[in-house]
Amino acid sequence: MTTVLVYHDLPISKHLMNQRAGLTVRGVDTSEEALLALPDADVFVTNPSGWEDRFLAGLDRGDWVQATSSGYTAFPVETFRERGITFTNATGNYDAAVSEHVFALAFALSRGLPTFIDSQREHDWQREHGTALTDWTGKTMTIVGLGSIGNTIAERALAFGMDVYGTKRSPDDYEGVLADERVIASDDWRSVLPETDLLVLTVPLTPDTRGMVAAAAFDALPDSAVLVNVARGPIVDEAALVDALEAGDISGAGLDVFETEPLPPESPLWELEDVIITPHVGGRSAVFVERFADLFLDNYDRRRAEKSLRNAIVE
Repeated sequence: MTTVLVYHDLPISKHLMNQRAGLTVRGVDTSEEALLALPDADVFVTNPSGWEDRFLAGLDRGDWVQATSSGYTAFPVETFRERGITFTNATGNYDAAVSEHVFALAFALSRGLPTFIDSQREHDWQREHGTALTDWTGKTMTIVGLGSIGNTIAERALAFGMDVYGTKRSPDDYEGVLADERVIASDDWRSVLPETDLLVLTVPLTPDTRGMVAAAAFDALPDSAVLVNVARGPIVDEAALVDALEAGDISGAGLDVFETEPLPPESPLWELEDVIITPHVGGRSAVFVERFADLFLDNYDRRRAEKSLRNAIVE
């Protein structure tokens, strides 16, 4: 008998129940409930925002922690390794949703959709707005962070006729869709900013990436450039972004993540016409829970068969 404890705001536990003989699934709504239930669980499913280091007290050697996210910097990976706790993430599950969200934001800005939606509400036929529209064909995208999501974005960008650069900590390890000369080392990302029309952030939040996109980066970008951030808010210096937008140093931003979430009502970003805001939903999809359940159950079967797990960070 295996007991899985799920601490998440989506109905993951319901999708896992009755899926395997001998698999008991319990969902909890609060961290206090999770803390009390963990000693009786063999598997813990949660996301980075739900993780608390005090949960370690309820985990034993041989237990398994499954993150519902691709990013895992919030989890104590080295402690898991030292204590013999298996840890896996959900790399791959977000690729389609996040990459499509990137283009939803980019196209909304390039095709003026907020303006047209406002006109639609007023029943106002404003065809003259069309003179300000642009397109991305032949433009250059730079993706900071060529992981699974970044590579999927690159694949779609190429299909739209864009030139694409991407950054990778070790370019020689890249096995994606971009040509070798288009993959640059993470430390060199600023070198391509002067020719970048669309800057897309998909890099994890680390001490090295925190605040990396600041005033110097906005100065280096063309005035017509657009920023899309679907990574983590603190990667961008938000005050510098506001200054750049107000000064016309860049032409727009599509933002799904922010330094403080929810975005405070007093943030000037709410009022800027060349900004599109979504509330950290880039990875959400009506089929996310189903995809995650498929991943988890596959790993559950692999674990019982003593096979390597998918997306194993610590095994």
